Amino acid sequence: MVETTFVELVKEDHDNFNNLFKQIVDDIISDTTTFSEENQLSSALSWIGKVCIYNVPHGKKLRGLLVPLTVRVFLKNPTNIQLNQAYVLGWCVEILQAAFLVADDIMDKGIMRRGSPCWYLVDNLGADAVNDSWLLEQFVYQLVRKHFGGTSYYTNLIDLFHQVTQKTVLGQCLDTQTGRNLNFEEYTMERYETIVKYKTSYYTFYLPIALATIIATAENKLANKLEALTMNIGHLFQAVDDYLDCFGSEMDMGKVGTDIQNGKCSWLFVRSKQLCSKEQLGVLYENYGNSDNDKVAQVKKIYECLNITQHFEQFVQQKKGDFLQAVEELENNDLKVLLQKLLEMVVAKV
Repeated sequence: MVETTFVELVKEDHDNFNNLFKQIVDDIISDTTTFSEENQLSSALSWIGKVCIYNVPHGKKLRGLLVPLTVRVFLKNPTNIQLNQAYVLGWCVEILQAAFLVADDIMDKGIMRRGSPCWYLVDNLGADAVNDSWLLEQFVYQLVRKHFGGTSYYTNLIDLFHQVTQKTVLGQCLDTQTGRNLNFEEYTMERYETIVKYKTSYYTFYLPIALATIIATAENKLANKLEALTMNIGHLFQAVDDYLDCFGSEMDMGKVGTDIQNGKCSWLFVRSKQLCSKEQLGVLYENYGNSDNDKVAQVKKIYECLNITQHFEQFVQQKKGDFLQAVEELENNDLKVLLQKLLEMVVAKV
């Protein structure tokens, strides 16, 4: 897979993937229509379309596109049917992502998401948006049943989505409970890495690649290696997100950073704890986890005094080197190229 070929494939899959979204929404609505009795669900059906269109298709679609790109690696010359299956599963991943984000924004009291108001703020939805998060999640299983119910690997797909969802909500639970308690002694790198592994890495990188291995019936030995690699790049991905939450612009991020205000166990905070003097640590503890602008500014001042950006850049370089070294041990050259490009996309945000 040479450079130009990779770029062309990304463009081709991106266009085909986007073009399928309308059919995905139509499938969800038509499938749900079978539950209706005497048109009593008509208002719910119209709401379903609105929920999908507002929350699902506006991200970078990294997770969704990883499915067809990985299928191409394993199958070399996939059929149109196989690619369409990959696109459907890619949208399932994007829909699951939307379900997580709707709930996450409510819990974190987010303001913006992908350049628009968070869903729970639209039309004063508030806590009612919790049900929309549940709706989005069950759309995943509707689509898998509709498109893969007759395949030999249907139960494998369902099991994978369930397992990854379980891991993600456990990670979200650990993240939420850590931030709720604000016991900063518990904010260790080990705790941080566990949160990232479960809350982010599994559904962001492992899930789409694992879905592709199911379609392509890739060997289990390779799948296990890929799981380890996805955990590593997920760690880097989240650390980059943490850095941008504090130092990135709202225009670039599409959202307002709230990690400091919400007392998140972030890479910046945990690394700063390791670098702080006793006096600096006291200031950090006193001001972290508070929405007061002056207190937020005090935390950022500590970060700057510690030259946290330089430490972050060193961390990125180390993680990149470790990841690329592990990738070189793979035998599949096309897979190497895909993972190298994936790494480039992750670090290109900073």
